[in-house]
Amino acid sequence: MKNFLLLALFAGIISCNPKPVANISGNIQNKEADVIIIFNQLLKSNDTLTIVDNTFSAALKVEQPGIYDFRHGKYGFQMYLKPGTEMQIDLDIANLKEGDYSKIAISGKGTDETKLMMKISALNAGVMSELRSMLALPSDSFETSINKYKQELTSSIDSFKATDHASKHFLERINTIASIQISEKYMYYTMYHPRFAPNDTTSIPSAFFEAGNDIALDNEQFFNEMNTYKYFVLQKHDSQISEMLKKEGIEQNSVDEASRHIDIIANLDVTQSVKDELGNQLISGYTYATDEVKDVYKNRYAEIIKNQEYISEFKSTLQKLEALQPGKTAPTFAYEDMNGNTVTSEQLKGKVIYIDVWATWCGPCMREIPYLKQLDSELHNMDIAFVSISIDGDKDAWKKMVEKKELQGYQLYAEGEWQSSIIKDYAIQGIPRFILIDKEGKLVNANANRPSSEEIIKKQLIELAKS
Repeated sequence: MKNFLLLALFAGIISCNPKPVANISGNIQNKEADVIIIFNQLLKSNDTLTIVDNTFSAALKVEQPGIYDFRHGKYGFQMYLKPGTEMQIDLDIANLKEGDYSKIAISGKGTDETKLMMKISALNAGVMSELRSMLALPSDSFETSINKYKQELTSSIDSFKATDHASKHFLERINTIASIQISEKYMYYTMYHPRFAPNDTTSIPSAFFEAGNDIALDNEQFFNEMNTYKYFVLQKHDSQISEMLKKEGIEQNSVDEASRHIDIIANLDVTQSVKDELGNQLISGYTYATDEVKDVYKNRYAEIIKNQEYISEFKSTLQKLEALQPGKTAPTFAYEDMNGNTVTSEQLKGKVIYIDVWATWCGPCMREIPYLKQLDSELHNMDIAFVSISIDGDKDAWKKMVEKKELQGYQLYAEGEWQSSIIKDYAIQGIPRFILIDKEGKLVNANANRPSSEEIIKKQLIELAKS
């Protein structure tokens, strides 16, 4: 009898501790790829779910509760998984494209946290869709709108707190996410209201500038686990650094500014992971820096960056840039045009090639289009190939823009967005990027003048075409 009771007690203990597994299944409409990625930033776990007949299913190893990213192509959302979760997801990618999280159906055991996250995402998306007009409002009207948003957020979280599923682990994270999303709206107002309402002479309330100051910036667990928190922390430090440089009166984009920027990061009282991110963010502008500033980055980056992955990436960038010096053979390309025909750089040999790497979502790229069209029109009869390579994630958006703007020249599409070969081969860190190649396929400039430089680039193209 005694042994039977012990066995019963042991079985009860086992039944109360769910297996370290979360079962995910669902249906997906208007898919853009054949896989779904479930990613946990803290654990660096990356699970691939194959979509078969618009359905997917997998048992994921989940030993502890955490926030996971559900990614399908460039679209996705966040969810909260824990051991024993049984989640059914029904979604239409068309809704995600529109930022409509309210139509994503979540059901099953242990999904209340994810449902709340979806509701908060939907509330945030609703505000963001109206933000442009909100930023033009007088400060009191703007705050009225934000207060309504805050009340809805607070009400949703409070309702969840009243349930049996409100763990401290989840509440700490969801409250932080909500606080950051609110503070960001005030930050956008301080940054953009003067531009959107130039005739408003009323001073922006000081409280708007202080929004988010009560959010601690030293939570290493959150920094490594949640991108929302990570980017907020980096933005705050970056803003503080910019303010320091401004007060010290250091010339922008100068050697002194680059050196002082590195000094400040090195002396920050933060974890090394924060310094790594700030440092990597700083040297990401290497391609566009002057030669003198580049020397500062090359000589001093190791003082602030210890992350070996970032160091390797920077060294790789330096090697690629060395291979992109004028006179070197230009990396080749081969991409499809609007009709599905492949156009290669080899086919264009014998002509000067002027490449525009762009995307429809890139404002600066779109501003170059009128100048590029004019340049193409004026030099149309010369031995010049005007090649535009889009890195859009949405191929249909690219096609529609080409037709809408009546773009001329070679209009090509690069699969893979920032992982495409044109981006990697030319170490591109920002767009638009213009590349100039001579008739022999040799690089003239891997970071050439933009069409908006007008006579400068026009003169260069004419000289190369006549050579």
